[in-house]
Amino acid sequence: MPKRIAAMVAATVVMLAAGCGGEDPAASWVAPPPSPAEPAAPDRPERITSACGLLSAATVIDMLGGNEQTKLSSKELPAEKSENGNIWRHCAYGRDGKQPFALSVATMPDRADTVEQTLDAVAKAGEQPERVDGLGAGALTYLEGGGRSVMAVVPYEKELRIVQFTAPAMVPQDKLADTVRQVLTKV
Repeated sequence: MPKRIAAMVAATVVMLAAGCGGEDPAASWVAPPPSPAEPAAPDRPERITSACGLLSAATVIDMLGGNEQTKLSSKELPAEKSENGNIWRHCAYGRDGKQPFALSVATMPDRADTVEQTLDAVAKAGEQPERVDGLGAGALTYLEGGGRSVMAVVPYEKELRIVQFTAPAMVPQDKLADTVRQVLTKV
């Protein structure tokens, strides 16, 4: 009897593999293995034309833990263009004539391969620099002029893009990092 069962199983396997009679009967009760879903890459603009367009005042309030009474406005500052092609765009956030928060975004042509050199140069210029893990291709935090900044870099094609958020030093570093992370998805 075991030989007869083995022969029936073998015959069934051969018929299923050959696809006798059209649709595979096994297909109705065997689900295909799940395919790993690839995360969708964020849409990244070819050109960055505004810092305020990347981070609204309402988002800053949400990211830093404000409430419905918290009011901030944003103001796009003039772009800074260097002879080497670097362009810095800035957005200041504040109210009543004070702007304690700022977003700075830079595009640096033909610098995509200079992540470490860029971070090292900023670390030398900043006060109390520390690396921040898990942010862009590399990131750091540092103190400067009474404020704390978190800066992250990410290559885009041949460009190096920099995102920096600055706030008063009392604002926790993780809040600044979360704000930078939010902008990184758009650059």
